Amino acid sequence: MTRDEKVILLNRALHGTVNSVVQYIDLATPYVPPFCEGRMADLRTMRDEQARTANEIVALVGELEGVPQVEAFPYWNVDLNYLDVRFLARFAAEHEAKSAAELEAALPDLRDDPRIHGALTRILAEKRAHLAGLQAIAAIPTPPLDPERVKKAVPAESQHVPRPVRAAKPAPRPKG
Repeated sequence: MTRDEKVILLNRALHGTVNSVVQYIDLATPYVPPFCEGRMADLRTMRDEQARTANEIVALVGELEGVPQVEAFPYWNVDLNYLDVRFLARFAAEHEAKSAAELEAALPDLRDDPRIHGALTRILAEKRAHLAGLQAIAAIPTPPLDPERVKKAVPAESQHVPRPVRAAKPAPRPKG
């Protein structure tokens, strides 16, 4: 692989790390159900790891005398604000899977450069770990509603109680 091809590949990896959906989740003010609150720390840990990885990639690009370049966030036109964190984790997992697949496909061509091959192998392992963590968050089931808790939370006058519907009486027939 030529130096320019390596720089392009590293910039693609940088793009997949800097333009991270995991980072965007934190910025998007997601809806976090009470049973998912503990997982936000996991997402922030992933975000911080991605920031360190981005710095590592920038250094590698610099060693090759390249210029770090990042494309626009690929989901700039998608409004992800206030969505359930489990949905966003599923969305982020799809993004991580694509980014990991791209790195995995390029690794065999980098065997001639042990430094870059080693760094991208570590980054690929990180992406796979993040993918597993995101899939775990996405798979968190919603616990069943406790009917007693619902009764306490919703005032009785606002609870809809279905009433039996009576059939209308037929209109009287005109005489004559």
